[in-house]
Amino acid sequence: MTRLVALLVVALALTAPSALGAETAETPTRPEYVDRLERICKPGSEATQRAVRGMRADVRAERLRVAAAKFARAKRIFARTVGSIAAVPRPADDRDTLARWFKALAKEQVHLGGIVSSLRAEDVARFQRASADFIHQGNKANNIVVSFGFNYCAFKPSRFQ
Repeated sequence: MTRLVALLVVALALTAPSALGAETAETPTRPEYVDRLERICKPGSEATQRAVRGMRADVRAERLRVAAAKFARAKRIFARTVGSIAAVPRPADDRDTLARWFKALAKEQVHLGGIVSSLRAEDVARFQRASADFIHQGNKANNIVVSFGFNYCAFKPSRFQ
């Protein structure tokens, strides 16, 4: 029995360092994480800008269904991008902060959906409220990760105009 316990202790001692090494190898540093996310966010950010091009003019000209289609495309791009970056392993020291950020991004996505539904319903007042909520939530999300220095992964209202 004593030999079995001794063998078990030795086996655990030999495998523990490799398990710890594997965990730290998968956990990126903050700069590595930011670089990886920026590479994922850049195409989505550029696609969003193309998708909503002319949306402001559409709203002013009361082509609300056309604007709704543009925002619906932007919402799909946003959801796909958030899904992609959510799958990236996070730096251990930043996990709580990033969890709050991803919650804020989920709320931002809800507000984006509110913009789409208000435009489809041709309800300008609701569209204005949803837009203000979307911008406010985007700014809150930015404030959570301001120290990360995101560019493409940061919310910029100018990308939705």
